[in-house]
Amino acid sequence: MRTLVERLGELDAADFRVRGRTKHKASEIACMTICAQIAGATSFYDMHSYATEKLGWFRGFLKLENGVPSHDTFRRFWKHSAPARLNSIFMEWVDETCALADGDGIHIDGKCLRRAVTKLGKQPCIVSAYSSNERIVIGQVKTDEKSNEITAIPNLIDTLYLMGCIVTIDAAGCQKKIVRKIVDKHADYLISLKGNQSAMHDEIRELFETKFSDRATRFKTYEATQKGHGRVTKRTCCQTDYLEWFADRGKWAGLASVVMIDTECLKQKTGETTKDRRFFISSLPVNPKRALELAVSHWDIENPLHWTLDMVFDEDHSRASSGFAAENLAILRHLEFNLIRRDKVTEGGMSRKKKTMTWNEDKLLKALFAA
Repeated sequence: MRTLVERLGELDAADFRVRGRTKHKASEIACMTICAQIAGATSFYDMHSYATEKLGWFRGFLKLENGVPSHDTFRRFWKHSAPARLNSIFMEWVDETCALADGDGIHIDGKCLRRAVTKLGKQPCIVSAYSSNERIVIGQVKTDEKSNEITAIPNLIDTLYLMGCIVTIDAAGCQKKIVRKIVDKHADYLISLKGNQSAMHDEIRELFETKFSDRATRFKTYEATQKGHGRVTKRTCCQTDYLEWFADRGKWAGLASVVMIDTECLKQKTGETTKDRRFFISSLPVNPKRALELAVSHWDIENPLHWTLDMVFDEDHSRASSGFAAENLAILRHLEFNLIRRDKVTEGGMSRKKKTMTWNEDKLLKALFAA
């Protein structure tokens, strides 16, 4: 397998700039950007300053015949470089370095880049797919500026290898077109249901609240209690494959069961109790324990990924917004996230590993050249 640095060499062949009139290779700009962002760079000025300070180290594995690019060169390159080639390199690298197992939960959700506001006053949104088992990002797409997640999710699914996996999405993904694409990929789904499908939501709520004499036969239930962070959370999952009442079930590809999850959270310090009830549609057979695990693990994309991007990679402090800059830098942050996740030697969590790679050049170099 090729190393990440070798893969980045593909950017040179796809460089949009005029051949013979460039001083810095696309692959070298990308490699310096990755290292700079791991070191905490959030602006193009930061990238230039970091590369200048590390010029001697970079020349140990990059030619850099014309020295370090200016901050304007960093900005222009990422502004005008179409993300398709970079995203393809990312996807090929993920496909070769990780193997998704049957039953792996693939969680899809969007995240806004809060300070990368466009000229139209909108925040770019990146829709990502995250693997629970591998704990890495396996793909991403940017929503169109005049659209939303509903149109981006099908495009993301088209790029992913999902055979045998279970896809979870919040209510934005509860669309017939999306579940059809998931089933066509030979995968299963568990998708949240809210007001965007109000009629089906009301019908499923009425189903679970109806008093059936044979309820124990038609509905299977599983309960789990979790303690931590000053809270005691009790979750009750109820699932059934009784769907004869649903006239439109044939329009939802693969639909095999519906799920209700009741959550009761007790704050131990104040004694305050909050309750929540959510409904889901699924292509999975009845197994409330597994359904609950998948619903809870969907938050893996919010906490281990989105929270880490904000708090460890300072994503919300990046103001790069013109052209393709926001999307390109978001792809690189996902790449860096995976790069650090793959490090099985350095102890500690993401923040500690990221700092260690910043301080220890040998460990960063090993990560860049790991096959």
